Amino acid sequence: MEIGIPILCTILGVVISVATFYIGRKKDVKQETQKDTERIVRIDEKLDTIKHNVDEIRLDNKDFSKTLSQLGERVTIVEQSTKSAHHRIDNLEDLHRNRK
Repeated sequence: MEIGIPILCTILGVVISVATFYIGRKKDVKQETQKDTERIVRIDEKLDTIKHNVDEIRLDNKDFSKTLSQLGERVTIVEQSTKSAHHRIDNLEDLHRNRK
């Protein structure tokens, strides 16, 4: 049984097509893997930046809470001082009215 030139060309064409497909697919998978890796690296960098920013916000929030607490204490002291001053003013006004 002789294999004719048309059949040999067909087999050779199929082999070349399969080889080309396999090489192209391998190249595509490699490129996709590289793109995925680059994307993952970018996502990791962005997450690191977000984490850093969140940490800074937490520190700023702690400082703000501390300052707010200190202001609350100072307001209480000022209120007590004002109350004492008003009491003394009232005493002076009473004293002044009694002298008249």
